[in-house]
Amino acid sequence: MSEESRPFISRGSGSLSEKSDESSENFVIERHQPKSLRFLRIACILEFIALILLAAGMILAFQTRPSESDSDLECARKVSAYSPLLAEPELVKYTEYDLPLYFNEKTDYRGPPTPEREVMWEKLWHQGAFEVPEDKLGVMNKSHSGRTYKHVPPEVGTGYAAQLEVLHQLHCVHMLRQWSYKEHWLDRGLDLPGSLYGDPKLTRMHLDHCIEVLRANIMCTSDVTPILIELDPKAPFGERADFRSNHKCRNFWEIRQWVIDHTAIP
Repeated sequence: MSEESRPFISRGSGSLSEKSDESSENFVIERHQPKSLRFLRIACILEFIALILLAAGMILAFQTRPSESDSDLECARKVSAYSPLLAEPELVKYTEYDLPLYFNEKTDYRGPPTPEREVMWEKLWHQGAFEVPEDKLGVMNKSHSGRTYKHVPPEVGTGYAAQLEVLHQLHCVHMLRQWSYKEHWLDRGLDLPGSLYGDPKLTRMHLDHCIEVLRANIMCTSDVTPILIELDPKAPFGERADFRSNHKCRNFWEIRQWVIDHTAIP
């Protein structure tokens, strides 16, 4: 059989026709696929597997994705020390507000004392104590303090009495505010209200304590919200701070209500 009539036999100087005898006429050479085609098929298979894994991952992530309230709670736990309020899954939430803090912006809590305004301020912070479980002193870094802490009444529980820090801070703001308006009472011959009444040295100590409480807590939380500078030709220096900045705030009123609902000592 001539070289031209043999099927799938390569030509050239190293051809099988030159290296084999007549018995090689029945020899059949296997046809190989081009390498590029094999790589393409492998790539398609790998891509298909990757798509399956991606879809499975998305389904799993969607099923295990925390709700908005769960995310808020996790955020609160990360930026807070222990609190029984953080054991309430639906309690602490976050909402964004443009806070009304312009220099001359009116709010219900701003301005000289009036009977109605003093009641509003008092209701902000003047709440009772709630219970902290007895086994939580260690979490609060208080188990080795050497101090003796007050228990709630036995009919309420076995834990310790505690007040909420935000309400304590609001008490301090209220006291400093009243001190700034002390002439409202003194000019009328009236006694100073609440914590301002009594021993002047004790009052001064209380005021200094409150200033330190607010200073330390402001530095501790370190609010990083930007305050933009507004250009205004009518302003004394041609510009002013835009104090009505956007803040992400916790739901204070629900937190306060929790304290009211869980009052152990009025």
